[in-house]
This record gives sequence, C-alpha cells and structure tokens, in this order.
Amino acid sequence: MAMFLYPFYTVCHLFLLAWAHYLYYQSHQIGLVILILVITAIAYDNLIVSVGSLIGKGKTLLKLSHPRFMGHVLLTPLSILAAFSFCLQSHMEWAFQPLSIFSVCFLVISLIAAEIVTYYRKFEPKEVWFEGTLRYTNSAYKMLPIPSIITTILVGIIGLAIWQQVGSPWLLVSSIVMFVGGAIPQCVAGPVVCSGVEVCLIVGFCMTAAQLQNII
Repeated sequence: MAMFLYPFYTVCHLFLLAWAHYLYYQSHQIGLVILILVITAIAYDNLIVSVGSLIGKGKTLLKLSHPRFMGHVLLTPLSILAAFSFCLQSHMEWAFQPLSIFSVCFLVISLIAAEIVTYYRKFEPKEVWFEGTLRYTNSAYKMLPIPSIITTILVGIIGLAIWQQVGSPWLLVSSIVMFVGGAIPQCVAGPVVCSGVEVCLIVGFCMTAAQLQNII
C-alpha cells in the first residue's frame, strides 16, 4: 500500500504547491512564501520515499535523504510563522504588537535549534523497508518529536484564533487531524498515516489562505 500512497502524497503536495504559488501571486503575502518552502520540503520528502526502492540502498539514496532530514528539522517550525501571518492578514490587534512578533520569532528559532540538537546529536543512518518503500532514518533518534508536537499545537491555537476572528475553521481542523494522526504509533500503522495527515494540514493552510483572500 505504501508504495502507491507515497507517489499519491507527492502528487497532492505538488498540487498544493501550485495552489500556494497561485495564492501568493494574488496577494503577495509573505506568509505564503514560508508556506511554499514548507510544502516544497514535504513534497521532496515524499518523492524520495516514493523512488527510494528504485534507487536502492547506498550512498546515492543517503545523500538524497539528507535534504529530507534538514527539511523537517529547519522548515517544520516555520509553519508557525505562516500561520501567524494569517493573524496579521486578519487584522488581529494582538498580532501587530512588537512583543507578539518577537515571541513568535523567538519560539520558532528555539524550536529549530531544539530540532537540530536532538536530531543530529547522534546520527546513525539506517535503511528501512516498509511495504515496498525504502528510506533512510536516524536510528539513534529515539525521542518523541517534541518540537513537531509543539508546532502542531501552536498552529492549532492560531487556527482557533482565526476561526473566532473570521470564521475560517480549516487551519484548526487540519491541525487537530495532524495531531491525532501523528499520535498514532508507527508500530501500529507505519509512517503512511503521519504522511497522510501532513497532506490534510497543508490543505488546511491553503484553504485558510484562500478564504482570507475572499474575506479580508
């Protein structure tokens, strides 16, 4: 199943990437630039997993996998900035306060630093086969992905604020789906569920951006 789902996820993210570009050209909203970077990283992640079994284990796949690791480490927390930009676009007074802007930026930088320290503190690449797919993972990384969990929660909180302000529930709903799907242990359903709910989260971002362009 995974060997068919990951190419499907890749196509979905490429479609969402095109949609995000279209939304950007409509509004030139800086948050959409950040969202485009996040979607690009996730699309690349799914693409490499899709073709991993064709490339085979070895140095080539490992080199291609390093951008996957860095994409998650560096770009995932940036989704908080993309969500926060929606608050600015929604004209929420608290979002324009210097303390709010500083706090969000400081938090994002801290989460990125925490991701780098925890993920790369000890790096032991290991090939993993799953339902016809081949990927490399860091076998030394045994911790819960706390920065990613915090990121999802904060995006959900921002989504709640946007829902209350302009009546757009998409970011809140998609972040809840992401949180629930990400909480399912991989030993139960494998990595395909988490990758699937990532699609839902990005759909929530794009739906919110599209709705804000019509409302504001």
